[in-house]
Amino acid sequence: MFRSPKYPTSTEEAEAFVARQRHGTLIATPPGGHPQVSILPFVKTGGEIEIHLVQLDPTFEAMRANPLVTFLVSDFLAFTPHDWVDPADGGRATLNFRAVAYECQAAVSTEPAAVAGALSRLLAAYEPRADYEPLRDGEFYGPRLRRLATARLEIMRVDAKFKVGPAAPEEVKRRVASGLRRRRWPGDERAAAEIEATLG
Repeated sequence: MFRSPKYPTSTEEAEAFVARQRHGTLIATPPGGHPQVSILPFVKTGGEIEIHLVQLDPTFEAMRANPLVTFLVSDFLAFTPHDWVDPADGGRATLNFRAVAYECQAAVSTEPAAVAGALSRLLAAYEPRADYEPLRDGEFYGPRLRRLATARLEIMRVDAKFKVGPAAPEEVKRRVASGLRRRRWPGDERAAAEIEATLG
C-alpha cells in the first residue's frame, strides 16, 4: 500500500478504526505458490491478532507453510468521479476507503482446546452477554473443533491509509459529499457523512 503524504493517518486513528471493524482479510503466500485469501472475524489485543480457520482452507495451508502473512482490515466507502474534483483532470477520479495492513508472523494450532479458547474470545468480543453452551472439547463442539485451526498473528509492521475524500480544499470535499448524496448509490450517504466528519 502506497503511503501517500496526501493522506496522513496516525496510529491512534488506525487503531480506533480497527477496533470498530468485524472482519479482516488474511493473505498468506505458500512457497512458490500464489497468495491465498480468506475473510475472517478477528480479535485484536495489543500487538496480536487472533483468528480461526477451517483446516482445509488453502489460506491455512499457505500460512502453515509460510508464517509471514498480512492481515488487512479495510472499509470501502465510495467511488467518486473526476469532475466532482476537477472537470478537466481525469486523474482525479478515485476510490475512498480506509485500510490498515498488518504484516505479521503467524503461530498456528489445531489443538481442540486452543481452537475452543479462540472461539470463546471471539464470541466474548462479538456477542457479549450472549447465552450459549460453553465452548469446550466435548460431544457438542468436539467434531467441529477438530476441523478448525487457530492462529495468533504477531504484528511486525503496520501500514495505514485513510483516503476519505479528495486531497483538496474543504470546499471541494464538501462538493464531493454533496455529489454522493445526490447520486445515492448504496453506501453513498455513509461515505458523504464520513467525508464531512473530517472537516472543521
